[in-house]
Amino acid sequence: MKNKGQALVEFIIILPVLLLLILGAIDFGNILYKEYTLENDLDYVVELVRQNKMTEVDYYVKQKELTKNIETKSTTTTITLSKKVVVNTPGLNRILGKSYQIKASRVISNE
Repeated sequence: MKNKGQALVEFIIILPVLLLLILGAIDFGNILYKEYTLENDLDYVVELVRQNKMTEVDYYVKQKELTKNIETKSTTTTITLSKKVVVNTPGLNRILGKSYQIKASRVISNE
């Protein structure tokens, strides 16, 4: 009966690794969700740009706390939206940085 506390010691050794894996998965899920949301925001902004409603674009971007970049060339317009996502997992924020920048862009025709 000398190994009565063995399971508890193994659990305490494995617990920090398990928590980092779970929190890392949650952070990556959050980043993927924010990228999906950013793509939906980009769809809406593209429709507003096609309708030439630039004041609504500025209001929407400010309301959603996004950064926009619109470049117009002779036949195309490139619209890029970006947003910072905060990374909370202790080990992951050292790898990715405290905030992670996500971007979505679309090229549309001017015709």
